[in-house]
Amino acid sequence: MTNSPSANDLQVRRRQIGEAIRGHRFFLIVGHTRPDGDCLGSQIALGLGLRAMGKTVRIWTAGPILPSLRFLPGLDQIESEIDPAFEPEVTIYCDCGGLTRPGGDFEPRGLVLNIDHHISNDHFGDINWVDTGAAAVGEMIFDLLNDLGVPFSPDIANCLYLAVMADSGSFKYGNTTLRTFEVATECVRRGANPAWVGEEFYDSLSRDTLLIKGQVLSHLHFEFGGRLCWSEISQELYERGGGEINEPEGLVGEMRSIEGVEVSVLIHELAEGGARAGLRSRGTHRVDRIAERLGGGGHPSAAGCYILGDFAEVRERILREVRAEMMPAVTSQRPAAG
Repeated sequence: MTNSPSANDLQVRRRQIGEAIRGHRFFLIVGHTRPDGDCLGSQIALGLGLRAMGKTVRIWTAGPILPSLRFLPGLDQIESEIDPAFEPEVTIYCDCGGLTRPGGDFEPRGLVLNIDHHISNDHFGDINWVDTGAAAVGEMIFDLLNDLGVPFSPDIANCLYLAVMADSGSFKYGNTTLRTFEVATECVRRGANPAWVGEEFYDSLSRDTLLIKGQVLSHLHFEFGGRLCWSEISQELYERGGGEINEPEGLVGEMRSIEGVEVSVLIHELAEGGARAGLRSRGTHRVDRIAERLGGGGHPSAAGCYILGDFAEVRERILREVRAEMMPAVTSQRPAAG
């Protein structure tokens, strides 16, 4: 992890990204596996913007694309396989904290541009524009497209509105700033439909998704007097619920919202063995540090990791790291005896 860059450094990186885009024609835009609203919305908006400039663009994700994101305009331009005949001059990473976050055996080609806001980003690009003060990469793509003079279509506006809405938790997370509201407002002014985006993203759950969610919520585990809440989704539960494509979006955040909970952890069993985990905090504990020790990363209050191996062993390793992070604070809060 590197120190946060100054405002001047960020302006320099942003300008360098813009110059690189103006100076090239062929682009590949990638995001992380299991893309969320910020990742996918930013990828599509950037792709649409570059095409409006006359650039040749491919947008790729290893997926899966969750049902809550299938309404996005421009989704038909997302590719799940990379055409080996396509030779990009530039690979643009959106919302990726590390070089391998796109997943699989993906390897970038050409100049690598790294556009991200995770504090754990390892600055892997040829040009790194990493703004940890941005609530969402969508904020950064909004500024970049404005710098490039791209006229916003309603599709671009809707994608970027989703990006900032999703990663700010509908503007309620601690990362929300005045700039977040300014970007959202400007997206609406340029054609975004907040009611439609919100309904499609939050209110289109399948029965299978609700089945999985109900099972998780009925098997919550509490430790440290209720300060830690954790649960898991087994492969058997995913099979009963129609597969991982029906994973409940934002469930680990709901677990954090329980009164008294300071840290929530949702552990997903991997079909290939091992687990991926989402970690959330109210700000009292740095879950990005926990995730980094487990080979992952993220933000101080929202992070994740992916570990192969025996599921039971990996689950215990994750919980052991969480407990170790929380123990000193919990111990110090205990009343003195006598």
